[in-house]
Amino acid sequence: MHAAPAYHEAVSNTEKVLIKGRFTKADVFIARIDVRRVIVKDYSRKGFWERNLIGRIVIGREARAYSALAGINGLPAWSRRLSPFAFAVEYLEGRDLGSLLPGPHWTGVIEQFERIVHELHGRGWVHLDLHRRTNILLVGGKVFVVDLASALHTGSIPLIGGPFTRLVGFADTLSLIKLKTIFAPALMTEREKKWLILRNRCMMTKWRPD
Repeated sequence: MHAAPAYHEAVSNTEKVLIKGRFTKADVFIARIDVRRVIVKDYSRKGFWERNLIGRIVIGREARAYSALAGINGLPAWSRRLSPFAFAVEYLEGRDLGSLLPGPHWTGVIEQFERIVHELHGRGWVHLDLHRRTNILLVGGKVFVVDLASALHTGSIPLIGGPFTRLVGFADTLSLIKLKTIFAPALMTEREKKWLILRNRCMMTKWRPD
């Protein structure tokens, strides 16, 4: 797979470099493709081994994840693999949840986030890297989950796919429990309360309501 014309268009229409990736990390920049603003992850300028042993795999995994999860309300609607080493996804102008203050708006925010997590797991996928300060966004009152580079299709494993998704997906569930604990304790289920107690007993840092 060679670089699509859209890749050269994105490079030519770079608006802002967000990350100049070191060693195994991608360069990340905002660009335009046609009239669309996009975020591009790009390993094209890395060394041969970085491009092929890391970049090709990381970009391929994220491209497959977005393709498989297309149609979920709360994931970016547009994405495209631009080359073996570059991937673009629509740019979302919003705020990460880490920048939001406590308030009644959190009930709706968490309900939306919970639905997205359940839909991911329902398709046999787990995100594994959900953090409110980096990849959970609020855009015009709507919650979006972004950055699927760590996502795994656990449901594809024969016979044990469903149970394995629930097991590995507990990492996503913990992110949900943390948000509920801090910002909307009234949404906690009895099962989640038990997991929270167990988690706080095991960890030095405790999750408490703000």
